[in-house]
Amino acid sequence: MSGETSNETKTLFKQWLEKLQQESWQLELLISGFALFGIYSSRILIADFGLYIENDISSDNLKSLVKPFFIILKVGWVIFFFNLLGHVIMRGLWIGAIGLRYVSQEIEYDKFNYSDIFTNFLKKKVGSYDDWIERLEMLCSVIFAYTFLLFALFMSLVIFFVPIIIIRLLFELFLNDYALNSIFGLTVLAYVGIGLFVLFDLITLGGLKRIKEKSISKIYFYIYRFYSTITLSFLYRPLLYNFIDHPYTKKLFYLSIPYILLVFLGGQMFTNTYNPYAPDRDTLLETGELLDDYYYDDLREKYLVEYPNEERKINKEIIKRISLEHFNIRENFSSVFIKITPELIELLENDKSLSPYTTKGLSFTFFTGNEIDDPTITLLEQQKSKIISTLLKEKRNLKKEKSDAQKKLKIDNIERKVEIEKKKWDKKIKQAEIDKSNKIKKAFLSSFELYIDDKRITKDNSVYYTHPHKNEKGLKCIFETDSLTKGLHQFKFYYNYLKTDIDAKKIIAKDSLILPMLKH
Repeated sequence: MSGETSNETKTLFKQWLEKLQQESWQLELLISGFALFGIYSSRILIADFGLYIENDISSDNLKSLVKPFFIILKVGWVIFFFNLLGHVIMRGLWIGAIGLRYVSQEIEYDKFNYSDIFTNFLKKKVGSYDDWIERLEMLCSVIFAYTFLLFALFMSLVIFFVPIIIIRLLFELFLNDYALNSIFGLTVLAYVGIGLFVLFDLITLGGLKRIKEKSISKIYFYIYRFYSTITLSFLYRPLLYNFIDHPYTKKLFYLSIPYILLVFLGGQMFTNTYNPYAPDRDTLLETGELLDDYYYDDLREKYLVEYPNEERKINKEIIKRISLEHFNIRENFSSVFIKITPELIELLENDKSLSPYTTKGLSFTFFTGNEIDDPTITLLEQQKSKIISTLLKEKRNLKKEKSDAQKKLKIDNIERKVEIEKKKWDKKIKQAEIDKSNKIKKAFLSSFELYIDDKRITKDNSVYYTHPHKNEKGLKCIFETDSLTKGLHQFKFYYNYLKTDIDAKKIIAKDSLILPMLKH
């Protein structure tokens, strides 16, 4: 009895699915419309996420872990936007074709009075109008499912490389040894090599799964299960196998890999050179022969104003190294923003006389903080605590004695000493904190030099500054311009960074940036 009930339930469910399948175009249009609106609006959030990775994640290890997921979002956005836009257009065409059928029914080729050769050609190639509507309906339904399959395949492709990144980070953090690095290389080679067999199996639609030899089939079964778990392909496996079991959809599946490569590498695969005689951009910057709006606050603001409000945020790029306040200088003072880049932080990390305030990179601070104690300040606090404790102990001992005329005076005297010592040591600790801050700022300032033409700019008037453009953190150096004559001048920025030479030793290397600057 229960078996009959189960069969009836399955039959009803199939009937419901078939009915829903016939009416699915309404859901497709509704979902595509809402999805297109949400996807188009999300481009700002994706752009912000990319800028956050470049601007706020200083740890290369953490950045390498986060970037794959940013790539999934970025390429996934392209896949969903263009596929769903195409789906809406095709569905619109399908609805229009059905509306036209209500007016004119089938195509009557004989009414055109064409010659036999054209009439026969059109009947053969164009065919029945109803057949064309049916093919259009099939294509629309497939595009909708194809969009999700494409995204899932690309997600698996990117996630495939995440374990390599994690293993590399673990080896760098805990097992930094030449022999172990060789083991890592062999491990990665084996992981990628075996993964290529799984990719081959996917492209051939199960070429390796068709091998009947039990020992080979059993070995590949475990390999297949392993990579299926790693790449999360088990989540969309029903969609994939239902897609490739039909001759019509199987053709589209073969387009998936070139389609994904085109979306992912399209920008690098094609270039359009307008001026083949244009010199290298970096060379022009280093010689002061290129004016780039993004190195000047005033020019950058004018450049971004040209974009609509919602587009302005997307088209913002991160300030790379410096940004002058003005290109056209009219006042007697101007300023330049120097961004604190990972290269400058690396210089300070190699200075053993400097103590950081916090640990670098991602920290779990729910139970414990990420602050690092400064040795000098810690020593002062210990000395303060020792002296205060001695006085408080003396006070407690006095309270145990019998009361007399001198006891209250002695206790009051100790309390005054405690307050005096607290103020004295707090002042020393505060001064130590200021000295540390100044020392770190001096270290930052010493890593670069500023010139206007051949005259060095003093960096004495420099303060920490968060630039409002994209909240870039750095230093703002204010300098006088009253001695500059009218006309074009060269603003020169020289900075140091650490470079690894052939012998794998850290050495200081220098780079320069020369910018044109106008004084009115």
